[in-house]
Amino acid sequence: MPSCLAARHHVLRTILSPRDLSIKLPALHDSRRAKQSRLFVAGRRRNASCTRAYSASNAQTSNDSLGKKAPSSKHELSALLHRIPAFLPRALPGSTTDGGIQSSQLWTELLSEVDAGLCSTSEAHPSARVVVCGADQWAGSHELVTALLENPFTTDEAYSDILRNRWKNQSAYLTIDHGFSTSLVNGTLSIPASWLQQYPFPIQLTEIPSLSSHSSLTKTLLKGDVLILLCNPLTNHLPTLISNAQHILQRPNTILVLTTSSASEHALDYISKELAAANCTPGKILAADPIRALEAVSALKSDPSSPAAIQRYQDDFIGSRISLLGDVVAGMLGLKDSDRTSSPSLLLSAIRTRSALIQMQSALYASARSVSQARVAIDRIFTGASELQSQVEEVRARTDREVLVESGIDEALLRGSKEMKTLLESLTWLKMIWRVDEIDSLVSSALDRHWCRELENQLILQTGRLASTQTSLTSSTFSQLAKLASPSSSPAFHSPILDNHLRQLTHSPTYALTPDTLTRPIQARRSQLTKYTTTRLHRDAQNAVLGAFGGMFGGAGIGWWLAFGESALSVSAGSEAGTALGAGALVAVASIRWAVGKWERAKRKWVEDAGRIGEGLKRDLKVTLERGIEKNVAVVPVAAYEGLRELAGKQQEEIDVLRSDLISMQADVEALQTARHS
Repeated sequence: MPSCLAARHHVLRTILSPRDLSIKLPALHDSRRAKQSRLFVAGRRRNASCTRAYSASNAQTSNDSLGKKAPSSKHELSALLHRIPAFLPRALPGSTTDGGIQSSQLWTELLSEVDAGLCSTSEAHPSARVVVCGADQWAGSHELVTALLENPFTTDEAYSDILRNRWKNQSAYLTIDHGFSTSLVNGTLSIPASWLQQYPFPIQLTEIPSLSSHSSLTKTLLKGDVLILLCNPLTNHLPTLISNAQHILQRPNTILVLTTSSASEHALDYISKELAAANCTPGKILAADPIRALEAVSALKSDPSSPAAIQRYQDDFIGSRISLLGDVVAGMLGLKDSDRTSSPSLLLSAIRTRSALIQMQSALYASARSVSQARVAIDRIFTGASELQSQVEEVRARTDREVLVESGIDEALLRGSKEMKTLLESLTWLKMIWRVDEIDSLVSSALDRHWCRELENQLILQTGRLASTQTSLTSSTFSQLAKLASPSSSPAFHSPILDNHLRQLTHSPTYALTPDTLTRPIQARRSQLTKYTTTRLHRDAQNAVLGAFGGMFGGAGIGWWLAFGESALSVSAGSEAGTALGAGALVAVASIRWAVGKWERAKRKWVEDAGRIGEGLKRDLKVTLERGIEKNVAVVPVAAYEGLRELAGKQQEEIDVLRSDLISMQADVEALQTARHS
């Protein structure tokens, strides 16, 4: 009977299918407890020796089959293990604050260790690495490891004591290896647990309490050939788990264990679909209750001879579903029934190759995620530049309406033209004669008082509004740049050179708007009217007066000459006086008539020139406004979005090159995986 109990417990501890564990044992006496334990250990050793003998006899056959499954070209794998680390610094930052998942340093070190492990042949006792980690402190990783390694039939008192209290004075992680005696030294636990030797090669178990236990454990977490991630659905909801452990759930060697025994197949299917929607496809998802399994072991350990304790152990251990974990781990390690008899070194070589491919996949996925984030950041840069440009275009459209239409340029020009025409009409010929030397100053003074003076005041008011718009645009530009440079965006696109250039623009002498920024065309056109058109009017007035008086004096001279001068045309004395007077008067009247006409023509020409200058003024104001917006009001946002687009364009070219190289390496890794499975 004791040998039967030992054999059946060995079946339980080697984690076979639950349906094979329907066992009922009769009661045993307390005095036979020690003998049971010895028989259990002896039976386990006999089974182990038989397994090793069977493995040795079938090693050659299995070696041939596994040799066919190896990668078709090992130098291609080695070349990729050197090519990918050389690529990573181009796609990933050197170090990050997220535990190093997006760090080129982390993946370079991991791939270097993988390459060294594949090339090394000096490992005396090779083992497969299994990492157990909890999503949080309530996930049950401690209970799971204890339930797997506990031996309820051992007589070694230190075994259970050291195993259950292994985390005293430990802070980061714990490495558990198989040993012939139980000891805990410098974070390494050696323990004679049968679970660590149920496969053709030994298992090295690394236990990490939780994902947040230490930021430097990311590398240790990812080095495992199999990763068991435990999650308590009551304390860690699925979105939170995805957010904290997405990089783990994307690896095909990850086993997600939901620490609950009530999860149905439908619930597991739902969780699998939700994870797949978040681009997370772990190798296996199962539900288990490690606390129930540990209670079952504790119940049997307290009274191994009691049928009730044995029955409870069977029910609770099977009900906890923890017995499925061994088969799942075997599947993750690539062990089939035919492979268990193969050479351990060849099996471990296949596992190392598979782990190398997984590590390369993860490194390339991290690179792809970084490239994708960079592309999103580039799109954000272009969007920010477009927003700045839209603000500038909106200001341009609005200021055209407000400044050129609401200021009333046409009305001001029409009103000024009427006032100047009224002044010129008041300067009749007779009035002009007496003020001929004052025409220039008189018209210039009227120009200063009446011509577009109200328009000038309106433009000065609009300049103040443009100054406020300029301040708003500049502030919005620097706010947009601050958002683009924030850690949540992409600090790589923050350019100190561009920022310094924009700040220099804000402190340049030509940046500030002055009261005459928009009124310079009025002043220039008024000066043109004064210097050229009015001067010509003044000169024409003087010429008209001189012509009139010259004609009058000329007519008098002609009359005198006809009356008293000696000439071949001389007539009798009676007719000579009348002819001379008529000729002189005719010349005088003609000269006056010419002078009056010249003055009127000069005034009309002045009005026509003023109209043409007014049309030119409207064009000048439009150009000046556009130049003021371009060079003053919107100079900062214009320089900003041009600089951002240039910067984003260069980054996009680099990202396109990175993406091309990334696709090429991903194809090479997939080709190696296909060759390995063929």
